[in-house]
Amino acid sequence: MSAEKRHALVVDDDPGMQELVASALDKGGFECAVADTGKEACEALQDKGFDLLVIDRMLPDTDGVRLLRQFRAQGISTPAIIITAHPTVPTAVGALQAMAFSYLLKPFDADELLAKAQQALDDDSLVDENLYLWEALAEKHDWQHVLSRNRRAQWAYVMAAKAASSNVPVLVEGETGTGKEYLARAIHYMSERADKAFVALNCGGFPDELLENEMFGHEKGAFTSAHAAKVGLCEMADGGTLFLDEISHMSPAMQVKLLRFVEEHSFTRLGGTKPQAVDVRIISASNQPLAEMVERGQFREDLYFRLNVIPVYLPPLRERPEDIRPFAEYFLGQFDAGGKKQLAEQAWVTLRAYAWPGNLRELRNAIHRAVVLGVGDRITEEHLLLDAAVVSPAEEWGATVPLAAQDETVLLLEEVERQHILKVLEACAGDKGAAAEALGISRATLSRRLKKYEAAA
Repeated sequence: MSAEKRHALVVDDDPGMQELVASALDKGGFECAVADTGKEACEALQDKGFDLLVIDRMLPDTDGVRLLRQFRAQGISTPAIIITAHPTVPTAVGALQAMAFSYLLKPFDADELLAKAQQALDDDSLVDENLYLWEALAEKHDWQHVLSRNRRAQWAYVMAAKAASSNVPVLVEGETGTGKEYLARAIHYMSERADKAFVALNCGGFPDELLENEMFGHEKGAFTSAHAAKVGLCEMADGGTLFLDEISHMSPAMQVKLLRFVEEHSFTRLGGTKPQAVDVRIISASNQPLAEMVERGQFREDLYFRLNVIPVYLPPLRERPEDIRPFAEYFLGQFDAGGKKQLAEQAWVTLRAYAWPGNLRELRNAIHRAVVLGVGDRITEEHLLLDAAVVSPAEEWGATVPLAAQDETVLLLEEVERQHILKVLEACAGDKGAAAEALGISRATLSRRLKKYEAAA
């Protein structure tokens, strides 16, 4: 570390802990300021920039992890270390999701803290360094739309790049539509397994017996319709990566079988007797916090720890407003073959103000719809069809368009939307949850639109 003074903010209401942390960091060339509360920490960060944050988990006026989340939402990317005397799984995972560099348990010694502090400063530069790697991969695999401008999301890239160099399991968490599978594919293509198969399986799409069959395959005669042996996805992924999406939907019985596979690296086909060994790297994804499911007894703790060796968290699009325009422009380029269509300024305002419950998937679908429904080369906000009644296009086309024609156009757009949603619902066999996910909207939004169609019928 250079002789230049680094500045650290210690957020803790215990004078003894303040002194211990300040004394340890002083040896590493840090100059420390202290804050007793979350409010004081916020004020200190407004007045001065810091190179490091050391935040106690329990503060008089807030939770340390919640405080760090607040800082990240404000765009403060300063490396942070969370310290606590009462460790829990949700707290540890929450600290990582809030982009904490490390999580230290009390009591700790001064040397351990100083080592973590120095490592945190060195590691922060990896965010910028890894972006070069990601940009190269994006160009090679056409992944421009996963290159977030958000610092918190960029941290996920750092974690993914680190994970790629190993074979340990990775757990990617984030809301539906945030791009978890893209990140999993990126880890695979950055790894030494890149020339082998990437095999994806949605665990929420099958009942137990079919999920087991998909994963492990079956022997001829295993059941009535088993006229030939079937290779399972675990076998197909041998040497490569098995991506288990929506792992939170897996039943307790299947969790036991997956745990055995993860521990033993082998499986037995349905109807078979001989175990088969495979070399598979597992990446799992969940749109629900698995740590909370473990606390509620809904997910096996032993399996959770097996899958969550390296945790990666993708924040929702509503927390990444700087990503909306570049991602929308990328999707526009995908769907507008002529490259002539442009969004009107008010359409950009609408995109920015929208909460995006369906995240990137919903944004992608909205731009696709807008390209199809847009008139000429100009796309306006009414063509986006964002969880609201379609706006009259009179303003765009001016008073020269007769009112009857305006009404007819509105009805036409609504009919296009209605038919599209009903076709997707039919394809999903009436499953509203699956249809909402395919459409990139929330289930509540889908229900409201279906009620509107029923009322108009």
